[in-house]
Amino acid sequence: MTRKFAAAVSATVMLCLIAGAASAAAPPLRLSLSEYGAFAVLGHWCGGISQKVYGTGFASTGYPTGAEFLSTTCGGSGKDGGGHSTTYTAWASSEWDWYGETRKYGGLAKAPEGISETFSTEDSFGDHLYNVGTAAYLEAPTPPLQAPAAPTGAAAYVSEIEVGEQVQLRFQVGWTPAPETAPLLTSSHIVATPVGSTAPVLEATVTGSGSSTLLAPLERRTTYRITVTNTDREGTSAPSTPIEVNSISPEEEREKKLEAAEPQAPEFGRCVKAYHTKEGTTTYYYGGFTTAGCTERSATHTGKYEWEEGVANGALTLPLKTGPVTLEAVNRTKLTCTGESGTGDITGRKTVGAVVLTLTGCESSGQPCTTSGLAAGEMRTTSFEGELGVDSVTEVLGKEVKHIGIDLFPAGRSGPVLKYACGGGEGQTLLGSVIAPVVSNKMATSSALKFTQAAGLQKPESFEGGTRDVLTSAIGEQQGLSLSSTLHTAEAVEINGAIEPTAEGG
Repeated sequence: MTRKFAAAVSATVMLCLIAGAASAAAPPLRLSLSEYGAFAVLGHWCGGISQKVYGTGFASTGYPTGAEFLSTTCGGSGKDGGGHSTTYTAWASSEWDWYGETRKYGGLAKAPEGISETFSTEDSFGDHLYNVGTAAYLEAPTPPLQAPAAPTGAAAYVSEIEVGEQVQLRFQVGWTPAPETAPLLTSSHIVATPVGSTAPVLEATVTGSGSSTLLAPLERRTTYRITVTNTDREGTSAPSTPIEVNSISPEEEREKKLEAAEPQAPEFGRCVKAYHTKEGTTTYYYGGFTTAGCTERSATHTGKYEWEEGVANGALTLPLKTGPVTLEAVNRTKLTCTGESGTGDITGRKTVGAVVLTLTGCESSGQPCTTSGLAAGEMRTTSFEGELGVDSVTEVLGKEVKHIGIDLFPAGRSGPVLKYACGGGEGQTLLGSVIAPVVSNKMATSSALKFTQAAGLQKPESFEGGTRDVLTSAIGEQQGLSLSSTLHTAEAVEINGAIEPTAEGG
């Protein structure tokens, strides 16, 4: 018996013995690199790629791993079969799932060390990976199945389609499956749930590894919460991070963006000299406004002034102008402070942020009032955000005049405004928000900022047509703030309370 024949008999006997021992379980899987992966590594395909496959162990992910020697021969079809042929070879590495599908692969510069035709190993779950000659096999009676990772990058866009004589809105939904399992997916499930609406829930299932679909029909101007799950033979992923998308039509979206881009009172900005040219002794202006406060539009766009929204340097300081500072409850309980300072930033066309007020010399009924961690008599607010609004509208000489205020509230509109205790007594918490009128239609680096109250009732208590914005104690008792401060800005800024959108923009 020759050595080669004896080796072949031995390998056959080994395979038969192993297969016999596993006869009560599922038959072993013969492993190989996917055809796509083999071609990607070798770079040639001459009617097929031959693979010598060797199991090498279990990866840190738990999945079986291996190495493949790839080869393909091209040519050899010349006259009388004497044409020149070329054989291409390469080594590859791979990781398989528990069904023998390729999860990962890559090229190797050379044969990996320790390759053995008789390699055999088991993991802690009793899954058996072994080689019989140049073939690798997997027996996985109780594999640790792993569902795919949740897809990422979910996005949805609204489009229109004509259905009969009607225009229907639909979502084009896309997502990105986890790279390791993307080619192995059997399906994806998409759910769009209306938020605060009785509109129907929309669902779709995409077979295979597709990563986009259409959902229709959409209820107009409705917000949908959209999630995606991926499924392969090992299970179903957790849902993707939910996204919320409003079913506004593309035309409505364009109009909305144009309207948002238009200057509209009230907002922070600067009224500056407009671009102009001079011809001889005549100066020609090309501005959108005729007044130095940018309150009157130029119909012909020949005004001397132009409005620039926002600011370059938004730093704010808020020193006390006159004292004292008073916090008074409707039951006439008072807390007074002799000093105040504050800082913040203009953060947008209509907003401020990071506003913090520090009060000093604070006392109530002769007892010092203090925020925890500060010196006696010193209190400090949490970080405020703020937004400009119209607190009232009056008529002057037949013309409507908007009076502007700024509403300050805790960041995110949640949590306390101020925490303190007086004389070592029970801690107190101030909640809510507060509005102060501001100077508008005038470029300046400083202007008055005055919070006014009487008997615990704030003036004003709300913006025009808005809900009440007042301060309350933790038990719901209203409290009013008196504070006469100065709003200092790092550069000349105007709060424009008169500017209106153009006819084209709004």
